[in-house]
Amino acid sequence: MSGNRRLSSSLPAHWGCAAIAVMALCEVRPARAQDEAHGLQEIIVTAQRRAENLQEVPIAITAVGSEALQSSGISETNTLTQAVPAVQFSRSGASGLFFVRGVGTTNASIGDEGSNAFYVDGVYMPDLSSTVMQFNNIERIEVLKGPQGTLFGRNAFGGLIHVITREPGDHLEASGQVGYANYDTIQGQAYLGGPITDRISADIALTGYDQRDGWGRNVTLDRDIKKMRYWGARSKIVLRASDDVKFVLSGDYYDTDDNTAVGWSVDEDYLVVGGIRSIGSMDTASNDYSLTQLTNWGVSLTGEADLGFATLTSISSLRDSKNRSDFDVDATQVPYMRIAFTSGSRAYQQELRLASSDTEPLSWQIGAFYLRSEVFNRARFTGLALGGLTSGQYIDATLDTDSYAAFGEVTYALTSTTKLTGGVRYTKDQRRLGGGYAALANDVVGVFIPTDDKISYGKFTWRAAIRQELSDDVSVYASYNRGFKAGTYSLQNPQLPPVQPQYINAYEIGVKSELFDRALRLNASVFHYDITNYQVRSAAVGTIGTAALLNAASVKVDGLDVDFEAAPTDGLRIFGGFTWLDSRFHYFGPTDTLAGAPFIYPNPAICDATGTRAPGMTTGPQAGGFKTCFGDASGFQTPTAPDFSASLGASATIPLGEVQQLRVNMMGSYNSGFPFETDGVLKQDEYMLLNGSIEYRPTEKWDLEFWMKNISDTKYFQQKISTGIGATTARAAPRTYGATLRFTY
Repeated sequence: MSGNRRLSSSLPAHWGCAAIAVMALCEVRPARAQDEAHGLQEIIVTAQRRAENLQEVPIAITAVGSEALQSSGISETNTLTQAVPAVQFSRSGASGLFFVRGVGTTNASIGDEGSNAFYVDGVYMPDLSSTVMQFNNIERIEVLKGPQGTLFGRNAFGGLIHVITREPGDHLEASGQVGYANYDTIQGQAYLGGPITDRISADIALTGYDQRDGWGRNVTLDRDIKKMRYWGARSKIVLRASDDVKFVLSGDYYDTDDNTAVGWSVDEDYLVVGGIRSIGSMDTASNDYSLTQLTNWGVSLTGEADLGFATLTSISSLRDSKNRSDFDVDATQVPYMRIAFTSGSRAYQQELRLASSDTEPLSWQIGAFYLRSEVFNRARFTGLALGGLTSGQYIDATLDTDSYAAFGEVTYALTSTTKLTGGVRYTKDQRRLGGGYAALANDVVGVFIPTDDKISYGKFTWRAAIRQELSDDVSVYASYNRGFKAGTYSLQNPQLPPVQPQYINAYEIGVKSELFDRALRLNASVFHYDITNYQVRSAAVGTIGTAALLNAASVKVDGLDVDFEAAPTDGLRIFGGFTWLDSRFHYFGPTDTLAGAPFIYPNPAICDATGTRAPGMTTGPQAGGFKTCFGDASGFQTPTAPDFSASLGASATIPLGEVQQLRVNMMGSYNSGFPFETDGVLKQDEYMLLNGSIEYRPTEKWDLEFWMKNISDTKYFQQKISTGIGATTARAAPRTYGATLRFTY
């Protein structure tokens, strides 16, 4: 079975898609609307924790503004990948998993913070459920590609996604929208902000979404599945205590009922134990109704003081989340395995930064960061595969984390056109595992076996970059970044040992340019990553078939990003991009602590101990379920790392009079496909998506939009997961369409 697995990568055979992507050349979107008289407008980002022109920052960055999000049909984090080819996003239960340039984690268990940091208004979101959000009152989204382990630090191992929301100013603003879509979906948003006094302004943003018909059906329970209800609120109060001191108090609350990612279906290619087949990728025969109920809230206080020689910034925050989930793992009418759990996290963080006011010839920043995270997981695993309908295992585990960091960065102009940047960060992580586990028999908890362990890591990360201006509009840069992600425990399997920290050495060379009087913005970069102790998820080595964590020895990534945006004429904007990757396990075979990489084989199967690359084989027609063998996955494509991904979009504004306008938007994306797990058995095939919309604006304050997403009704997946019982899938959204009415005052 392993003999035909690909050990090296090449550009995809579908040169038509590649050619379209190369013609488009990029994923950079303006954080502000284009200047119709003078081409593209300047993009301001905060990638180095200060406001700078995107073209002057020696980092590969994508900035997507609110108008670009709307015109591209990007309304939530799980569709951001259509606009940013370097980013992939998958769902597992309540959690969202970001991959940037092929780097990420497949583990979505409570307690794991992911390998790519997610920030909102400068606040780090440690819980993976916080990455699943609907966009409202967004000013822009910044995607920083590559390790950001100096200024951001906390788990920005492969990159960082930063959502920046609107801030109320000195004049009244009001906007809103209401829409209706197929699947009997109603959604609405409202924003109101403005001054309260000369020095105080405030706002409130509300969003709601109610999909009342599901994408699929549970035929056993005769109920709709694959649907979601969501509502949330966010507010800011801004106090300008003086001309030099400002405070921003923010708060948010979100409540979600969702089974779009846990309403699992049996994989169409493999049978479940007992020879049970799939009844369709959207439908399920599950005997239990799967549902995730999530509440998420937080408060933060950001203070800025201009001290003359420098600006002092303080960010204090409290984040809290609770997840109640109940789902049928096997997705069949037979009660093989059910998981019901309540988990939650609470995180406190404090950051202090002091940044120089002058930037020429020397700019500098120093700072300190502290995070306290407290996580718990109470779960029941029951079912026939575990000994009976109400028998199995009970887990009540906790994980406390204290993380301390100090950092600094300096940029010096060697000449008027040459700048050198260097930075370093020291991080100390301490984790303590508590609680324990017990056997369940007839729903009675047996003897509780406590788990009490702790790990501690103190590591340096650093950055070095040089930027050279070749002209006023063209510059090149080279950088080296060292990143690290701490080891951790699996709260789904607390009896297993922790995984070791993972490390990355990232090398990058890039060019940034604005050409033809700023009618064309063209950026490109090539990069190479060396990763050691890469943390991966495997259900195969779990003691009860649930998620376990292990370390692959090493991963190597080579890639190319090319970015493009053009305003060839007034009212026309064209944008796109592609990312080519060669992301492979450099070594993932037997080690002193691991038998090798897990491989699954459809039953009936046997494991062969002859030392072949993947020691196992299927011995007859599928009987259902999998057998796990351990072998060598060196050279295999890493999970959720497509060899090629691309996007291409256009937005055209057609005047119908002095005020009236018609705007036509199109957005297409291509993905060459990728494996979901380390052995490459469960895969996402190549796919293309196309979104489109037509907006009619009778006045400057009102517009009516008719839109359609996934126009071709392409079949693709949020997740595929294997257990010994079988393989289950969570398909992504089918074709959706609707109308939205908006106003702005």
